[in-house]
Amino acid sequence: MSTRGIYNRAGEPFGYLEGSRTYDLNGNQTGVVREQVIYDMDGNRRWQLDGDAVLDPRGNVIGYLGERVSHGEW
Repeated sequence: MSTRGIYNRAGEPFGYLEGSRTYDLNGNQTGVVREQVIYDMDGNRRWQLDGDAVLDPRGNVIGYLGERVSHGEW
């Protein structure tokens, strides 16, 4: 399974994507990805993915996904 960092527009990490689950930097699951949409743990639409871009519900770019890293590469 691969992991990708989630970064804000300034390049600062604020979470990561592992498979179809998102986590904060403390390792707490914060959401799940279904059909290019990230839902929070309550099932609310939080962000959308467009390629490597992370968009807010209005379509504004808030960040991006980093390169894929497999667990064997850490």
